[in-house]
Amino acid sequence: MRPGRRTRLLTGKIDYKQLREINPETARRAVLEYLKSNGHNISQTALVFGINRTVVYDVLRKEKEGNLKDRSRAPRNQSRRTPIQVEDKVIEVKCKARYGPERLSRYLKQHEGLYVPPGTIRHIIRRNKGRIVYLPQTSCQEGEARVCRLVFG
Repeated sequence: MRPGRRTRLLTGKIDYKQLREINPETARRAVLEYLKSNGHNISQTALVFGINRTVVYDVLRKEKEGNLKDRSRAPRNQSRRTPIQVEDKVIEVKCKARYGPERLSRYLKQHEGLYVPPGTIRHIIRRNKGRIVYLPQTSCQEGEARVCRLVFG
């Protein structure tokens, strides 16, 4: 069988995925350098790096934009996120009462006139773990409310 274009042995194969794990920007630069050295042959570049041609085109597009770094995968906005004032109130009451999400939801509804579902409270507490700092329980006297500090920042 006569070797075709794709079955020809290449001088070396570069593992793009391994390069990308180390540093994505450097991996993209390597693809661009190889692309320049082989006369802008996209198919051969993709074959040498073991990637699809679309990835090479993505790298070229990133170069044209002027930024070879990875983009953030975080959403740009969270339209349904609980307002910060409500989160602060939940954390404040959680700190004072040490209630779980179910009881906290009922407390907020009865005493603060604020309805927040228990699932939402659970997420708020999880997101703001670092802001809740309790004083040791041994410092509480009989009939004295438990106190905690809120940490902002």
